[in-house]
Amino acid sequence: MGRESNFIFYLPVRTILMIIILLSLIFSLSSSSIANNDVREAIVKVYTVSNSPDYYNPWSMQGPRASSGSGCIIENNLILTNAHVVSNQTFLQVRKYGDTERYRAEVIAVSHLTDLALLTVKDDGFFTGEPALSLGELPETQQEVLVYGFPMGGDMLSITKGVISRIEHQPYVHSSSVFLAGQIDAAINPGNSGGPVLVNDKIVGVVMSGIPTAQNIGYMVPVPVIRHFFEDLEDGEYDGYPSLGISVQDMENEGLRKYYQMEEGMSGVLINQIVPGSPADGNLQIGDVLLSLEDYIVGNDGTIEFRTNERTHLNYVIQQKQIGEDIQLAILRDGISKKLNVDLSRSLKKDRLVPMEQYEVLPTYYIYG
Repeated sequence: MGRESNFIFYLPVRTILMIIILLSLIFSLSSSSIANNDVREAIVKVYTVSNSPDYYNPWSMQGPRASSGSGCIIENNLILTNAHVVSNQTFLQVRKYGDTERYRAEVIAVSHLTDLALLTVKDDGFFTGEPALSLGELPETQQEVLVYGFPMGGDMLSITKGVISRIEHQPYVHSSSVFLAGQIDAAINPGNSGGPVLVNDKIVGVVMSGIPTAQNIGYMVPVPVIRHFFEDLEDGEYDGYPSLGISVQDMENEGLRKYYQMEEGMSGVLINQIVPGSPADGNLQIGDVLLSLEDYIVGNDGTIEFRTNERTHLNYVIQQKQIGEDIQLAILRDGISKKLNVDLSRSLKKDRLVPMEQYEVLPTYYIYG
């Protein structure tokens, strides 16, 4: 009787332990599956009909052109995508993952400088019950990322995996302007543009371009640039980026550093041009050596260390600011170090005598005869 009692007591304990382990595994797998499904449900395909000016035939348009890209649902019933996906659009639709119906969409904000756009859908039912993705942090180099989108080669959602290869300033194809960008080795093809790059189900970037002639080189708009875009829009208008209004020269030549009385261990860049009417005008002089911006020491090659052992162009510091904010500079003038506070009151666009690429704007012509 005692032996039978001991056996009966031992069996439920073992069974309970097995059940707990199995339930834990099932819960873990189902949670992962739910999380993945939620992320997928936030991805949309963007259908665009656009009409661009024909610059070779004055006052003419190229004609309607259909294209598609990707995007993702974020908070406040908005869709985040690329500006180049919706530029010069005349008709815009979006389709949710796993759905067959297309919904009419409209652009409510766009930054052609940084290739970002926000869309919305008037039909409230579009966003009902759908998850909204949130922003994460700037990923580390070699960190794994997932790229979601609707590239060529099929109609269903595509998910590719890769790593962050490097983060530094790169030219943005859409605007020919240089901003912080993330290089990733995940497969990126036409149609991926505007899709989110995720780490732990949070947005760390937006796919913007690839290099067709290279292997596994694609670029994303990183999260600091996306945050700047959102913060800029808090007052209801998009103002863009500020400009300090200077041109600089590297000081990697030892003789040049001695000529400008730089001490041993001091680094910086030489200011060789100041844009009239810019924030630098009246505060800086040609021949000043720019030593630091905020707490970032400027290297002789014109870069700053934005993370440990990772460097990028000194414009990184200026591009963290909004128009109207102050920036602290340290300069060397005639061998004397000085600190200045400069109001970044001027837009980057005003520095350009000839504008870069323009969209949603018809060209003007000068007739000579």
